[in-house]
Amino acid sequence: MVKISVSLPEDLVNYLDRYVANPDGLIETVLEEWRHKQEDETLAEACAIADELEMGWEEEWQTAAIMDWEALRVY
Repeated sequence: MVKISVSLPEDLVNYLDRYVANPDGLIETVLEEWRHKQEDETLAEACAIADELEMGWEEEWQTAAIMDWEALRVY
């Protein structure tokens, strides 16, 4: 695993030290959630473009693609 260094304001570090049992795990979880949000936004943009271009997605295909994509996501 690659290590990175993150700089945080002192008050946030104090909060993490006081209230969070595993600050590294919390930061990793927050970054994972941010990544998923970015992926969701990118997918939504791609779907909007596909709709605008009228690429022939029928509702049934679109629903199946969404269900497949959601089944593959790991939280």
